[in-house]
Amino acid sequence: MYGDKLVGELDNIETLCYLMINSKLENATLTIPNPFSFDNVLSIYVSLNKDTKNEVSFVNGYPFIECSVDITGNLLTMDSSVDLTKEENVEILNSYLNAYIKDILTAYLYKTSKEFKSDISNFGKYVLPKYSTWQKWIDSDWLNNYQNAFFKVNVDTKIQGSYLFTKI
Repeated sequence: MYGDKLVGELDNIETLCYLMINSKLENATLTIPNPFSFDNVLSIYVSLNKDTKNEVSFVNGYPFIECSVDITGNLLTMDSSVDLTKEENVEILNSYLNAYIKDILTAYLYKTSKEFKSDISNFGKYVLPKYSTWQKWIDSDWLNNYQNAFFKVNVDTKIQGSYLFTKI
């Protein structure tokens, strides 16, 4: 036994975030508030368009972690009063989905660093090559310093299949 212990649990959205950050998301159905009518929801089938790009650097001795996520989404449900043949409506939907995913990913990352104090996404692997010896890596105390990390999340979403929404 290595002294491992349970430091917390992830809910379904946080698990989805873990999969996105670690490039393990195959696909999922995400239910979000409808940006055209907040008393309704939308279901969007999402998948990674490409692997997530994670970079770690240090700013004033603290880890700065930047994650770039590229998502493709297919709308599964929609309020019939919204005309998705209009490009501006598709842009509103893309922009809202971008902001939504950015918010949940940022919340997940800060939860792992501040509350869990645990690098469950293994960002340390991006830092390890920056140390010339194993002892310097050990001396850096990455696991304790991770709780001081701050994050920048970039999200690019593309809703596909809007061509399916044509006026009859």
